Amino acid sequence: MYDIPKLLFADDKGVIYDHPTLKMTVRSENLETVPYELEMEAVPPKTKLNFLEDTLPLAYNPEKAGMEVFKSGHAVYIEPPEGYLRLYLPAYKKRKEIMFEDREYTPIGWMNETFVSPIINVDKIPDKNSEATGNKFHGFLKSFKKKNAFVKYLLSNSDLYHTKNEEIRLPVDKDSMQADSKELTEILSHYSEVADKPVFNIDYDDFNVSNGEIDFTQLLEGIKYLRKNNEKLSITFSSYLQNIETLKMFTDAGVDCVNVKMISTNTETNRIFNKENNTDNVYKSLQALHKQNIFKSLTLYTMPGLTDRESETESLRDFLSTFDINLLLLRNLKGDPDRIFFSENLKTEDIKGLKNVIKLIKKKMKNLKIGYFNRHKEQFLIEYGMPDFKRRK
Repeated sequence: MYDIPKLLFADDKGVIYDHPTLKMTVRSENLETVPYELEMEAVPPKTKLNFLEDTLPLAYNPEKAGMEVFKSGHAVYIEPPEGYLRLYLPAYKKRKEIMFEDREYTPIGWMNETFVSPIINVDKIPDKNSEATGNKFHGFLKSFKKKNAFVKYLLSNSDLYHTKNEEIRLPVDKDSMQADSKELTEILSHYSEVADKPVFNIDYDDFNVSNGEIDFTQLLEGIKYLRKNNEKLSITFSSYLQNIETLKMFTDAGVDCVNVKMISTNTETNRIFNKENNTDNVYKSLQALHKQNIFKSLTLYTMPGLTDRESETESLRDFLSTFDINLLLLRNLKGDPDRIFFSENLKTEDIKGLKNVIKLIKKKMKNLKIGYFNRHKEQFLIEYGMPDFKRRK
């Protein structure tokens, strides 16, 4: 007999309680089910518990051996910390026909005097040394005396530098491109001295940025200088890979890794999310990298009940194998699941479960690494170990 976590619910003021008899349920696509003890992990410290107004939690009643709607409270959820992948969605009924804001909705229950959730750790969590690096670099930026547009940009967007894995992220837009190559290289060179494994991630959104509006000249010159004079820094170009000319500019400048961002490797599924996202452009871009000495990674934004569908699994395995992807980064897709699962374009098919998808992929591609964070070139091919896939006995 397996233990089932207790149902958590919130009152109108947001105070959270555990129910004495009713049990937690979870959702995958439009199917609600009961999670078991071996599918749950303790919720990491400092994780905030939230509640969804205008929802009624779906619960399992052991005495009646059936599901029921709990009408005396609101559904509760968490957003997993970075490095964790959710395996299910919260199960609830909406009181109104509304769509919730985009968040990483993840179910949570109470078991053995602990908050638990169906999540798995898919990467090595950054330690206190990484946090110390960020604090040290922040102190340097605040004390910087020279006029420098890149320093000003980083200080006004402090979430872009280091909170995770010693990475500085640069979303490409008009504001971020104000710094010239000398300003860029001066600051990043200092960061390379502070950080152990510094990563500079150029995050390019192909849909919202037009090449006609952005001048990449200074950024490209900065990359070339850093590549020539700073071997310690690892440079990643992250993109939806819709523009092969832009990709060529950055690979010619000397980036170490090209990271493609996708919600699905399946062409038909991609059209549901964004009609501008043409998978043919992704294929052409990755083919252009053939035989180039550049690491390739795929950031896949996952949704339980979508990513683990049979057609999605087969498409993903073929994609990873065809383009010889070195690293698969698994992130949680933000969004109200109803936007996806009530779509008329989504066909009904077998759902394998995200843990099974990961195991199937690793079985076919034994050299593929799986993680969450962008990596330094020296750590790109390190095997941190598979997530702990517990089996029912």
